[in-house]
Amino acid sequence: MTTTALGVAQDSTGVGTSDVALRHILGAQWDSTGVVSGLGVTGGTSLAYTVAPGVAVTSKGDSDGKTLSYFEGGTTAAVSGGDASNSRIDAVYLYASDLTQGDADNLVHLGVVEGTPSSTPAVPDIPTYGTLLQEMVLPSGATTTEQAAQAISVPFAIPFGASLGRLAVNTNTQNGNGDGNVNTYYVEQAVSFHLPTDRLVEFRFDVCASASDGDYSTWYQGFMLDGTEIPNSGGEFSLGESYQLQTHTYDYVVSAGDHTAAVRTGLRDGSAPQFHFTGDQYVTFIGRVFSVFDRGVAV
Repeated sequence: MTTTALGVAQDSTGVGTSDVALRHILGAQWDSTGVVSGLGVTGGTSLAYTVAPGVAVTSKGDSDGKTLSYFEGGTTAAVSGGDASNSRIDAVYLYASDLTQGDADNLVHLGVVEGTPSSTPAVPDIPTYGTLLQEMVLPSGATTTEQAAQAISVPFAIPFGASLGRLAVNTNTQNGNGDGNVNTYYVEQAVSFHLPTDRLVEFRFDVCASASDGDYSTWYQGFMLDGTEIPNSGGEFSLGESYQLQTHTYDYVVSAGDHTAAVRTGLRDGSAPQFHFTGDQYVTFIGRVFSVFDRGVAV
């Protein structure tokens, strides 16, 4: 064995926690790279972007673990002015150099990658060792980055086991009868979300509904992920005369990346479902609400 635990003092020969072991210990605390605090990106009166002081989780790759990098604030290298016709997206990132791994120094640096001007500009790739701080949209004709705008919310680092909270929500405000045809199904209330790592995701559907004829309805609902219904995620709502609030949830492990989700619904038996949204001075009704929640790391 060649490693010692973090917190164990070095012995007389200098044996203690190695830099590699420390990076892997830090890596175990964080699910992803990203911003911890500060590091806000803004434009200015030149063609450089300004980054505020702050801390980020950085990494040269999974096999190397992670580092916590403090940056005291500064500016990127200058980028080109705006295209004559189209906007572009510039990606600003942070990275930590390491002399023992062939870098020129042991410092924390800023980087920026210019995107390609387009009517629908794409985000440029940053180096694998970089931690994204912000995507900046530079409009056509821009002569300074002061004219640029942030394209995304801050890409925060995620502590191991932490939840990202609600990832997406869609509310259907229809107030009235649904389709009364049995076994006719609809895919609706689509949402999009992004996962930085493989996650346990909760899909939740809340509905306030009744049977349109005051007798009964049996109404099916399942969850769609990336165009396919999640196996065994379906269930049936039993609807009667009352305006009943009902909930259907399903937990499913979803891989890292960009995803779409939706609900699939249809009448199974009885009369058409009647959906209830809004209300009066005494009561309110939610209609149909589809939500996607992150429930933490997939283990």
